[in-house]
Amino acid sequence: MFTKQLVAMALFISFCYTNAQDCDLVLKGKIVDFHDSQPLELAQIYVVQLQKTYTSSIDGSYEIPNLCPGNYQLSISHFDCEIKKQSINIIKNKTLNIALEHHVNDLDQVKVIADVHDNHASTQSSTRINKETIESYSGATLGDALSSVAGVSSLKTGNSVVKPIVHGLYGSRVAIVNDGLRQQDQEWGIEHAPNIDLNTASSIQVIKGASALRYGGDAIGGTILIEPARVISKDTLNGHAILQGQTNGRGGSVTSTINNYRASGWYQQATLTYKKLGDYDAPNYVLSNTGSETAAANLALGFKKFEYGASLKYSFYNTEIGILRASHIGNASDLVRSINSGEPTIINDFTHDIDVPKQEVAHHGIQLNAYKRFTGLGKLTLDYSFQFNNRKEFDIRRGDNAGRASLDIDLQTQNVSLYGLIDRFEKTTFEVGIDYMNQVNSPDSNTGVRRLIPDYSANKAGAFASVTHLPSDNWILDAGLRYDYYKIDAEKFYIQSRWEDLGYDQQFPQFEVNEQGNQILTNPQFDYNLFAFTAGAKYLFDDHYDLAINLSTANRAPNPSELFSDGLHHALATIELGRLDLKKEQSFKINTTLHGNVGKLDFEINPYVNFVNDFIQLIPTGIETTTRGAFPVFQYEQIDARLYGVDLHASYDFWTKKPSKEMKIETNEIVYDVVKLISLETNFSYIHGTDSNNDRPLIDMPPAQIQTQFTWHNVLVDRLDFKVANQSVWKQTRFPDNNYDVTTINDVGEFMTSTVDISSSPDAYSLWNVGLSYAFAKANTKINLTLNNIFNTTYRNYLNRQRFYADDVGRDIQLQLIYNF
Repeated sequence: MFTKQLVAMALFISFCYTNAQDCDLVLKGKIVDFHDSQPLELAQIYVVQLQKTYTSSIDGSYEIPNLCPGNYQLSISHFDCEIKKQSINIIKNKTLNIALEHHVNDLDQVKVIADVHDNHASTQSSTRINKETIESYSGATLGDALSSVAGVSSLKTGNSVVKPIVHGLYGSRVAIVNDGLRQQDQEWGIEHAPNIDLNTASSIQVIKGASALRYGGDAIGGTILIEPARVISKDTLNGHAILQGQTNGRGGSVTSTINNYRASGWYQQATLTYKKLGDYDAPNYVLSNTGSETAAANLALGFKKFEYGASLKYSFYNTEIGILRASHIGNASDLVRSINSGEPTIINDFTHDIDVPKQEVAHHGIQLNAYKRFTGLGKLTLDYSFQFNNRKEFDIRRGDNAGRASLDIDLQTQNVSLYGLIDRFEKTTFEVGIDYMNQVNSPDSNTGVRRLIPDYSANKAGAFASVTHLPSDNWILDAGLRYDYYKIDAEKFYIQSRWEDLGYDQQFPQFEVNEQGNQILTNPQFDYNLFAFTAGAKYLFDDHYDLAINLSTANRAPNPSELFSDGLHHALATIELGRLDLKKEQSFKINTTLHGNVGKLDFEINPYVNFVNDFIQLIPTGIETTTRGAFPVFQYEQIDARLYGVDLHASYDFWTKKPSKEMKIETNEIVYDVVKLISLETNFSYIHGTDSNNDRPLIDMPPAQIQTQFTWHNVLVDRLDFKVANQSVWKQTRFPDNNYDVTTINDVGEFMTSTVDISSSPDAYSLWNVGLSYAFAKANTKINLTLNNIFNTTYRNYLNRQRFYADDVGRDIQLQLIYNF
């Protein structure tokens, strides 16, 4: 017994001695700024197991003594830093250096702005559309939402096909970047709307000009950045659902978004949308066959920490859009009668059915992204994406070909890019990147119709570098340079007579492969060296005013439609003819922006001038009768263009005092809250476009317009807002005369010559809209009731390609329910 007690005592003494020896371990190191490795003084290191906090010294060093072997959880924090948590295993003395993100806002996480004029840290002219505005357009298109920005208009084919126009330029001249992925969905077509679900966006930034070099140097019109909801490092599940219905079209849409976030960094996001509309109504008749049906899905899985992260995203967009039945004409007489009569030649009863002519589009996108931050240097991002776009266009066909697509094109695009951000310097930031694109276009040869766009493959390799420097608190300087090499290789059949009439047999004999009957097989190959450069300066006078000027020059290569179009474009009911001898465009743009924020007034004035050498435009040249009917002929031509204009934006808020629910207990005084009473907001834009070779106006230039909105907040009760909005559009008095004569047969069988007025612009018009909005305080629910075109005004939009055949849409009542959770 005594022996056992001695053994137990010896073991106890040995255990205590061992622990006394091991509990003198030390953890030490330095805490520094992640970007520039500067030491952070007074950073706090909280050791969870010890429930003790240690503080770093002036040189950033810290020391935690008297540690026993084991696992410890550390929580490191510093003013203006994101809290960092780290686990560590200690079995001996250890040195651990810790880097904290010391910038209040990481560019990839959140941008806090005082107004819509963004970005104040850059010389470029840009505007941001916030989430509330985006939600109000949940049942509309991306182009409709973008039209709320000064300087942005829409090129339409009916009411469902809407393309953005930025400072008078559209199509391939405007890049659309959806969550870091540049959209490739045959955007070269005038009636090819972006295949993007607007409801996936948390904000949209419109950059006017070619200064967003990261996404390409050919966007001489501008770049549209669509940004999803930011990822948060918190255990939470949130989202929203939007249900919308409308009387014009007798349909609506439903969309829902769910975000699942984890503090560990893992996250999942999903957005589903469905929209169904029938025929639209003009004030006096049905716009037959203008219904649409759209389904979209966007899914994301990712892991995000400040130092590193990765994501996998998939997007799907499918739409079926009816084309106004009256726009497809059987002969020259009907075409003249339709364009000159002012009323559609075909008006049927309302239906939700979508018949020919129509278009069906399916777009798939897969995106892989990974990034890593390097202490004292910056961030490196790797992106890979694959896009597949299938477009079908259906004409009015009979017999065995009824219901068969007249155009069926598959477009596959792969992109890979490497992007580097160097932000270790306090006043200077560098961006560099390289990217590569491979694109394959494959039209179906079994449609029984001559292919509008041929088989082709395209490759593009590019690199860019840019720098932003802040020499003082009042100055911002930035500059960037980009180079792209672009090559396109096509296989195309030409009618032998057309090939020779165009002079291609003399100009491009090297493209000829062989003759097959009355056709000739050709192999056009083109390569282009494309350069883009931008430089700018911004001066901040004080907290209220800043003035910026940005100079840019950029090249754009002709797109496949401009080079190779040769036949009937069914969605537009026009014959389009491309040109192989087109050269690359060269843009020189000066963009100036004066911004002010004085008390309750916020304003921006943005004058600009853009000289585009070898500008490519599509103009009407006559009429051609085919076996499927008579169609206007449009042909691409190249001229020098001069565009200048101005965008104006202003907003003014009236505030008032309102008794608060709280009261000073000591003095029993009433506390007043300052709340917004009335908001006024207005946008004005004007652009002047001239063909300087022939000293005549450019075609399809947006007319001057002004948009004004009056909002009365908390009408009668809290959280009830009343809105009145007006859009006034001037008559476009500057348009080229492209009218042409055709010979037709009148009712008594006599030949006669008629002029087709395809040039004149419609009259000016003014549209009024009103709306009510109520937000339930505790239910996270909002109801919007909107009446568009309340006076049922009859009008035609100069930028709507269907204006030749019918009026635009009439009155529309919309009811929207938004639920956030």
